[in-house]
Amino acid sequence: MARKQKHCVDYFPHDCHLTKILRIVTKKFGNDGYAFYYRLRELLGRTDNYNYPLKEKIDWFDFLSEMDIEQEQALEIIELFLDVGELDKELWEEEKRLWSQNFVDSIASVYEKRSGELPDKYSFRDGNPHFRVGNTQSKKKEIKKVEESVGTLTEDELLILQKKYPKVIVEDSYQSFTLHYAGQGRCFKNLSAAFEKWLIDDINFGKHKRQVTNEDVEVWCLNCDTTKNVEKNNSWLAKCDNCNEPMVSKFEYKHTKSTQNPPPNGGD
Repeated sequence: MARKQKHCVDYFPHDCHLTKILRIVTKKFGNDGYAFYYRLRELLGRTDNYNYPLKEKIDWFDFLSEMDIEQEQALEIIELFLDVGELDKELWEEEKRLWSQNFVDSIASVYEKRSGELPDKYSFRDGNPHFRVGNTQSKKKEIKKVEESVGTLTEDELLILQKKYPKVIVEDSYQSFTLHYAGQGRCFKNLSAAFEKWLIDDINFGKHKRQVTNEDVEVWCLNCDTTKNVEKNNSWLAKCDNCNEPMVSKFEYKHTKSTQNPPPNGGD
């Protein structure tokens, strides 16, 4: 009888140098973030197909116990991992499953001694094979040929989307989109369409909300001649997003500019 293919590992690499993601989560959450990162990898490593379900309450409470962390902080760290691409956004939002392509890639060398390839993020589904037979490197090259890199969206394209979707901060959503797929090494034939779909999902899930209320005021940058809306009570603290210079009210802006550039003949 053939031996069943193993789809978990007894170890994973623990590098001496911190990754960008590990530095970010440690900076924000301290030792709790550091511990969560590695406990999550331990959990995924011993889970079949490295894909951990959290849809049922009992699984979620057991997960919190495994991570030794409170629910609110666990959700915050998961959200961060989704934004930077450490966890797969699609599987989390659709099925509340934890899948880390970065983790699976880190254990790829283990499968050089096994008869099958690395599981992908859909290998857990009924009816799907647990692994694909073939050469991993050749398949990766084949995928690269199909996918095309189209660079980044321009400021004008983002501005058009901002006007089309005024209730979301497009720039913040785009940053999350870029970090997420950069972590996966993903490319798109139509980057604009892919991001707009991501943007609509952010709106539906209430992410990156743009809140402009009656208590907001417009402030101006004397250096860049740009404007933005900020809370009225904190307007004196506002700094320009481009040059980091203090921003002023519209009245101060006009007064200063007119002083710097007086009209000919003293205004006559």
